Amino acid sequence: MEKISRILEILRTDIAEDGQRQCSKNVAMSVIVCISAGIMLIMNIIKHSTLMTITSVILVAGFAFTGVLAGVFRKSRISSVIMALILTGVFTVFPLSGGNEGFAVLWLLLIPLFSISLFGLKIGIGMNVYFTLLVVALFYTPLRGYIADLYTSNFISRFPVLFIADSATAQFLALSSEYYYRMTRLQAYTDHMTGVYNRKYFMEMLEAPDRLGEDMCISVIDVNGLKQTNDTLGHVAGDELICAVPVIVRKAFGKDAVISRMGGDEFAVLSRGSREEAEKKISAMKEYAAEHRGKQINAIFLSAGTACRAENRDVDSEALYRMADKLMYEDKSAFYRQQGHDRRRR
Repeated sequence: MEKISRILEILRTDIAEDGQRQCSKNVAMSVIVCISAGIMLIMNIIKHSTLMTITSVILVAGFAFTGVLAGVFRKSRISSVIMALILTGVFTVFPLSGGNEGFAVLWLLLIPLFSISLFGLKIGIGMNVYFTLLVVALFYTPLRGYIADLYTSNFISRFPVLFIADSATAQFLALSSEYYYRMTRLQAYTDHMTGVYNRKYFMEMLEAPDRLGEDMCISVIDVNGLKQTNDTLGHVAGDELICAVPVIVRKAFGKDAVISRMGGDEFAVLSRGSREEAEKKISAMKEYAAEHRGKQINAIFLSAGTACRAENRDVDSEALYRMADKLMYEDKSAFYRQQGHDRRRR
């Protein structure tokens, strides 16, 4: 059970490059669908197939629009949702239209093969669930009478089993591929000493468009007295001190905050909320740190600075980070003045 929970956690992990990766997928798919649907449109016009002409027009126009959303405006989520809705609607029409069995098999069996890989876990699984329910409803409920005259009895008895087997296999393979992809990326983005994200991940997150919300706050946190701990108790104690910081920060900021080790004894936190909320979390964090009791160290002292988007709308994310970093050093200087310590003995 613990292993399953870990797998699900990795699959849900937000990777910094997800938005850019999804935009690239959506642009590529828009081009492919527009070309293939355009060819279908010409063929359907020649054959005077009204229904198929309409669906081809919807595919061309819809995917041209989503391609612009993804390629020009970098709206990965919106374009994915629109694409999924268009395909869901069109592919629902196909089995109900009474077309040939090979045509129905081709399109419905393709759904599980590409939905997760192209649209991500949430949208892809949602599409698969919908089409599984649709197939079950059409072939195993009284709605079967609607399609009884459209397909042969042999097709009606065998196709649902084929689709469900195809769906289960395709989703397993897609989830496995996504899991190993995310595992690999997380290894590149993880600080191996503390287990939290590293500087590379944090800086890439700051560049992600969906992270630039009005309620975004950046907090920079640094350990006070690390040099003294290393000099008096040894580097093992210093390592214990550093590893304790993310635990304390997580306790104060909650599970939704993004915590990264920026290097040495400095950490950065990306959180949501007002400045007042962030400052309350910082205050709670310092209290938790002062109360900490470890194997070799007791009472950790932290300095922190916070900068929020709501109060600094005209600066970019990196500038916001530098502001928080500057405030952290001011807090650190105040701490050492209060303690009467040499600033170099950090």
